[in-house]
Amino acid sequence: MSEIRSVAVAGASGTLGPHVLQALIDAKFRVRVLTRSKKPGKYDAGVDVVEVDFTSVESLTTALNGIDAVVSTVGFTAIPTQTVLIDAAVAAGAQRFIPSDYGSVSFNPKLEAFPLYDQSFKIKHHLHEKAMAGQMSWTVLATGTFLEFLFAAGEAGLLDFASRKVTLLDEGDNRLSATSLATIGKAIAGILKKPEATKNRVVKISETIVTQNQLLRFAEAPRPGDKWEVSKVATSALLKEGLDELSAGDFSFPVSFKIIKGTGLAGEAYGSAYDETDNELLGVQELTEEELKKMVAERLA
Repeated sequence: MSEIRSVAVAGASGTLGPHVLQALIDAKFRVRVLTRSKKPGKYDAGVDVVEVDFTSVESLTTALNGIDAVVSTVGFTAIPTQTVLIDAAVAAGAQRFIPSDYGSVSFNPKLEAFPLYDQSFKIKHHLHEKAMAGQMSWTVLATGTFLEFLFAAGEAGLLDFASRKVTLLDEGDNRLSATSLATIGKAIAGILKKPEATKNRVVKISETIVTQNQLLRFAEAPRPGDKWEVSKVATSALLKEGLDELSAGDFSFPVSFKIIKGTGLAGEAYGSAYDETDNELLGVQELTEEELKKMVAERLA
C-alpha cells in the first residue's frame, strides 16, 4: 500500500473533529476540510477548506481529488449519509476510509439490529463490500467511551460531582474502556501512518479501564466528610425502557441516551472493556491510577 500523505476530514467542526484535525496537522499530513459552508477564519490558514454538497457523489468526488485517505467525524444524525462520502472516496481513488464509528460497542454483532447501531453496521458492510472489490480499504477505530463523557458535569457523567450523587449502573462494577478526544485524534493519525497494519479491521484503543465504584472511591478518599447519595439502576432496564420509548415514537436525546447507557456502559454484556488493544501499535499511553485520581480531584473543587 502506498504511503498516505493527504487526508480529507468530514465533520471537522464537531466534538471530535477539531482534535482529529489538529492531530493530522501535527503529524504533517496535508489536510483538506470538507464543509457545507466555508466560514472565514474558522480554520488555520494552512488548511485547505472546500465547500461541498454532502448529498452529491459528484460534488464530493471533485473535492476529494488527490486525497489519499478520508476521515469522517460527522455527528450521529449524519452517519447514514456516509455511504455517499464512501462512494465519492472510491470514485476519487482514495486508499483508506475511517468512518465516524468511534464508540464502545458499536462493532458487537449482538447490536447489529438495534436502533442507533443499525446504521453504523450498514456503513461497515458498505465499506467491506468496497474492500472485497479491491476498491478501497477501511479502518474502524473503537475508542471505548470518550473520557470527557465519563467526567461530564451533572447526571451525564458516571458521577455527579457537583451534587455528590451517583446512580450506579447495575452494581457499579461494570468495566468500561475510555479514551480522551485528543488521544483519539492522535490514534487516527497513527492509523494513517501505519496503513498496512491497520487495514480492513477494527482497531481498539483504551487509555484506561474504569468502574463507577472505582471513581467513587477516588472521590470519597480526599473528602471523607462528604456524603454521596447512591442509587442503582439495571442497564438492562434502561435499555428496555429506551427501546420501548423509541418504538412508541419518542426520538428525543434522553431516550437515545438510555439505549447508549444500556449498551455501551453495560460492561461485559456487550464488551465495553478492551483487555486487548492496539495501544502499542498506535503509541497510546495508558493513564496511571494517580492520573485518574487527579482527574477526579479536579472535579471535586
